[in-house]
Amino acid sequence: MRGFWQRFLVLLTPGVRMLLGLLAAAYLAAVMGNLVHAFNLSDWLVLNGAKFWKGQLWRLVTYALLPAGIMDLVMNCLALVMLGGMLERHWSRTQLWLYCIVAVAGAGMAMALMQFFTSTTVTGAAPMIFGLLVAWGFLSGCEIINVPVFGEITVWKLVICVAAVSLAVISLSMGLVSALILAAGGLTGWLYLWLKHKWLMSRPSHMAHSERISRLEL
Repeated sequence: MRGFWQRFLVLLTPGVRMLLGLLAAAYLAAVMGNLVHAFNLSDWLVLNGAKFWKGQLWRLVTYALLPAGIMDLVMNCLALVMLGGMLERHWSRTQLWLYCIVAVAGAGMAMALMQFFTSTTVTGAAPMIFGLLVAWGFLSGCEIINVPVFGEITVWKLVICVAAVSLAVISLSMGLVSALILAAGGLTGWLYLWLKHKWLMSRPSHMAHSERISRLEL
């Protein structure tokens, strides 16, 4: 048990800890507001297509702060610890947060557009988690890992399997619209990383000057 907690704490990078704290604080505030009948946080944060198109643009992101329930919160937090911890070691804290916002906003925009045709709403951080899953595949796709059920498999193949199963389950349980919104979070994240990669590759290379190497040459 001690070894498990040590490994768990290693995954809790600074950026992930702050995201977990934000999700937990929003959930507790929503529960307390409903219990004391003082306020309804959902009315302020959940994405509503009509209110968004009237100018309440913050809803494009804030809907991810409120989970669909306690189990949704727990599952999303566990996935955030595992995926976010790995990705923050590749990126900085700010880059992780920016990517999460991009994935959530992409899914939120898809949701706002679909609400012209349907009244379905989606809350929770699932689009962000789906985006983090895609980012793991984008950054470490060729890496081979050993998974108990699948054996040796590349990260990309595992990501595709998990994504396909998740989308199928959500489509059957919550409807096709919810599955499409979740997929939009992953697609937006992938597009963001692809464009960023293309931009970095297109930048002209510069030779870095090193005083240490200059002294060695002398």
